[in-house]
Amino acid sequence: MRRILQLSTVLFLSAASAFASTSAFAHSSLISSNPAQGSVVDMIPTDFALTFNEELISIEGQSVNKLSLSDASGVNYSLSEPKIVGEVLSASATSGQYPAGEYLLTYRAVSADGHPITGEIAFTVQSSTTIDSPIEEPVTTSITTEPEPAGALTYLLIGLILLLGIASRVWSNRKARRGQGN
Repeated sequence: MRRILQLSTVLFLSAASAFASTSAFAHSSLISSNPAQGSVVDMIPTDFALTFNEELISIEGQSVNKLSLSDASGVNYSLSEPKIVGEVLSASATSGQYPAGEYLLTYRAVSADGHPITGEIAFTVQSSTTIDSPIEEPVTTSITTEPEPAGALTYLLIGLILLLGIASRVWSNRKARRGQGN
C-alpha cells in the first residue's frame, strides 16, 4: 500500500509540475496576416498587418520589429517604419510602382516574453500598382510589460502538493508506529 501511495504521489507531482510549467515553454506565433500566406490579390496592399497570439514589445531606440517587402527577382520595396499596437505589427507601402507578380513579406517581431518571431508571407499581385500619396509616419507605441503574477491555479497546485506530501508523511509515520507496537 505504501508503494502505491508513493507512486501516486510521484505521478501527481510530475503531472502538476508539467501542467504548471506549460505556459513557461509557450512562445508567441503568427495567427493571421494581411495579405494572407499564399493569397492572390488584385493590387499591392497599401497596408500590411501581422497579428500574433501575444503582445509585441518595442525597445526605445532599437529596431527590433521589422517588416520588409521584396519581389520574386529580389528587388526590395520600401515600407514605412513598423508600428506596434498590442499583438499587431503593421507597416504601409510607400510611394512607388509595384509590378504584378510574386512578393515576399518578411518579418521579425519580439513578443512580450522577449523571444523573436521570424517568418515570411508569400503572396501574388495580379495587377501593377502605383502608390502616389505619401504615407504618414506612424506613431510607435511602447508597452512596458510586468512579469505576470502567479495565478490562483499555481498557488492551488503548490498547496495541493504540500498537503499531499504532509499527508503522505503522516500516514507513513502512523503505519511505522503501528508496526513498532506489535
